Amino acid sequence: MATIHFLNVLEGDCNIIQHDSGRVTVMDVSNAYNDEDTDEEKAVKASAEREEMRNRTHVPSDKKNYNQKKTPDNPIDYLKNNLNINSIFRFIISHPDMDHLDGIKDLYEEFSIYNTWDTDNDKEIDLNGFFAGYNKEDWKFYKNLRAGKNTNTKRLTYFSKNDNQYYNEDNITILCPTAELVQNGNETEDYNDASYAILFTPPKKNGGNWKILLAGDTHDDSWEYILKNHKSEVSNIDVLLAPHHGRDSDRKYDFLDTLKPKVTLFGNASSKHLAYSKYPKIRITNNQAGYVVLDTSTDYLKVYVKNYEFARDFRAERGWDEPQYNSIHKAYFLFLYNA
Repeated sequence: MATIHFLNVLEGDCNIIQHDSGRVTVMDVSNAYNDEDTDEEKAVKASAEREEMRNRTHVPSDKKNYNQKKTPDNPIDYLKNNLNINSIFRFIISHPDMDHLDGIKDLYEEFSIYNTWDTDNDKEIDLNGFFAGYNKEDWKFYKNLRAGKNTNTKRLTYFSKNDNQYYNEDNITILCPTAELVQNGNETEDYNDASYAILFTPPKKNGGNWKILLAGDTHDDSWEYILKNHKSEVSNIDVLLAPHHGRDSDRKYDFLDTLKPKVTLFGNASSKHLAYSKYPKIRITNNQAGYVVLDTSTDYLKVYVKNYEFARDFRAERGWDEPQYNSIHKAYFLFLYNA
């Protein structure tokens, strides 16, 4: 059955879906490097901005800091070494922020990527200005990709309610963006509401579906559209990757009254920006868990995490026994819930 991996990538997002079809979807990338560092990459790795990212606290003050940001995942290594993957069927760029494009050039050098989903955004970044600890070569690569000049992949632009055989077979529904949301992002230069939001619905028994929502950096306009046009699909979901990594972002939270997620995963943001208390329990951050693996079947959804210490404490608080290591996922069993 399908397996979903939420990586701990220092800043930003990288999520991997291994589909029943054998196809692989990767949504966003960050902290990705191959074995050959350019001078630019060496400078980025040694930058004060990168060091500051590694030293941020990523949990609320009343929570334990498990320091998983000290040892972030490299998606290229994870795909190769943990998953034995050498090709990617679809790579989805949720939106054109550098914390979702960090290492994209090396990713495309290391893997055959057949299809690339991208929006028709017009974002520009001044390469002569402050670049916040990211690689300028990645932005140049992305702009070339966005312009359709990379002949090694097929660039595709899909919107909500579009239809395609392959992503239908892989249980993917595009909730956002629409052409109008992308156009508005271009006009306002606020590209969060031009972000892809993807609902993944692998089957469970009795004809039902698990609901796993990868929310990108969607903001209020996106959620207004989603609740108006996809309300039944996003009601009572199983797992939510919180929009904008779980940052507060001066946003509305009434969408949670419909979603009511059983589990919310927070990506990588400093604790002072996390809207931790806005989301219903259970809430798990990358800094607590390291990477998170969801193993689905028609009967159950199993959650695994990289960090033993967090898994031990999580289970002990509930009176459960010691977490068991799973050699396939290279992670510790956290909990299971049935279909």
